[in-house]
Amino acid sequence: MIADAGARAPVVVVAWDGFQARTKYLSGALGGPAYFFRGRPSQKALLPVRYLFEGIRMWRMLERHRPRALVVITPPVLAPLVGWWWSITHGCRLVVDCHTGTFHSRRWRWSRLLHRLIFRRAAAVLLHTEEDEALMRRWGAPALLLPDDVPELGDALEQPRSSGPRVVVAGSLDGNEPIADVLAAARLIPGVEVRMTGDPNRVPAVMRATASANVVFTGWLEYGTFLGELLAADVVAVFSTDPHIMNRAAFEAVGLGRPLVLSDLPGLRARFGDGASFSHNDPPSMAEAIRCALQHQDELAARSTQLQDRLRRHHHEALRQLRAVLRDATVTGQLAAI
Repeated sequence: MIADAGARAPVVVVAWDGFQARTKYLSGALGGPAYFFRGRPSQKALLPVRYLFEGIRMWRMLERHRPRALVVITPPVLAPLVGWWWSITHGCRLVVDCHTGTFHSRRWRWSRLLHRLIFRRAAAVLLHTEEDEALMRRWGAPALLLPDDVPELGDALEQPRSSGPRVVVAGSLDGNEPIADVLAAARLIPGVEVRMTGDPNRVPAVMRATASANVVFTGWLEYGTFLGELLAADVVAVFSTDPHIMNRAAFEAVGLGRPLVLSDLPGLRARFGDGASFSHNDPPSMAEAIRCALQHQDELAARSTQLQDRLRRHHHEALRQLRAVLRDATVTGQLAAI
């Protein structure tokens, strides 16, 4: 999905992915278009070919629009590498927005040195967690903690509600999610509909075929529909085995005022401790946390609603700082006022 080309914008936001809600929101907040590049093939052995074509497409887009500021999401590291070279050759302000996997995923560990070189050129390095902010300050990078935005009720497309209790396990069904444990937990709560979002092709066929009758794989959902699923849930659960993660779905559940259950990880407890219930990543604990959340859903929903204001204040303050970084470029004539 690629935004329509139009008049020259002061800032362009780029991700090498099919869609990212954070990226789309960030582009709107900064007043420029978002471009998403995700081509084929997807086979690991052919990824260099895909990345080559995505780099060419990104460069051509930049040639058309010649933005004065560029925000690029990483990983993959090749995306900010293209942005880094563009910024050097065209006097463009570069901002890099880093997923937590940038620093902690085994897949991208090899790219740390390359990221450090890129960050030296960046006007700002956007981060999801205090842990990563501290790491970037040790690197001497221009770190800026930018928590995810918190959606509004109007962003959700209303979905039908169930007659019985429903929990939505919000995720993408990737390797950081304890899918087998969630399915085992679902067997322990047979009266609860357990709806799992994400691409079911990431789950082994035998695991899908043997899932209990109360499990529904929703498939990949358009963003408004996904938010509607959260809104229609009695409880939203977000489970991860990644100790460094900062789940966007937790921000979304809070924004919609839904009762929230999270994996008991330090970063998540620090950010959402006032609004969520927490569980260890084992089936009995997950099942019990969901049962308790269903029993106390009014209280948990109220706590989510109370947490909204604090999360929005943090996000808006960080966004103000980012706009200030970009406005500073006007001193040298690099960027028009945003």
